[in-house]
Amino acid sequence: MPGTIRPASEVLLRHGDYTVTLRASLRAAVALENTPEGFAGLFDQIAGQSLSATYTVIRAAAKDMAEAERLLAHVGTEPLAAFLRSAQADCLALMWACLLPAQGEASNPEPAAGPEITLSQFFTELFSRATSWLHWPPSEVWNASVSEIVTALEAQADRELRRAGVEPTDTAAKDAQRKANIAAGLDPEFDREKLRALRSKLRG
Repeated sequence: MPGTIRPASEVLLRHGDYTVTLRASLRAAVALENTPEGFAGLFDQIAGQSLSATYTVIRAAAKDMAEAERLLAHVGTEPLAAFLRSAQADCLALMWACLLPAQGEASNPEPAAGPEITLSQFFTELFSRATSWLHWPPSEVWNASVSEIVTALEAQADRELRRAGVEPTDTAAKDAQRKANIAAGLDPEFDREKLRALRSKLRG
């Protein structure tokens, strides 16, 4: 019988009889970036099998904190080597999922012109766009993954362009989209290319 199908933004961490689902939500991504080590620092520490970094990722991304604490309490009663080997893969997968390209986006986009932005700025931009342009409630935005938010924003941009009678691939799309956004009372400067460019401008 096939296993349960899980969203690409979720990772099931299992140790012994205990399991916890980790979700690559915007909330988790922001929490990890706001740690003293930052997202990149935590990634390096997880790669080095740091126990404290592993606990940080699990607690930040757990869908059920009670499940996470039960699993971690169990971990403390056994040798750590086996847990760290399996948890390392799951935590790295979770962190990658926080930054996966949106559906339909090129896996290796061309570098965007302009100054680079930090992960913190990127996450802030996504939250702002999702609440103001998509009208998602903040709780929904925090629980969505980065990929889900980007995909939804691009879909909304395509809809606005088509309402204006312009195909999204049209070279005149940017001007038409700006006019359509103004007419709809939306942010005139929003466009899907800017959204895509955000990723390629992230500083490592």
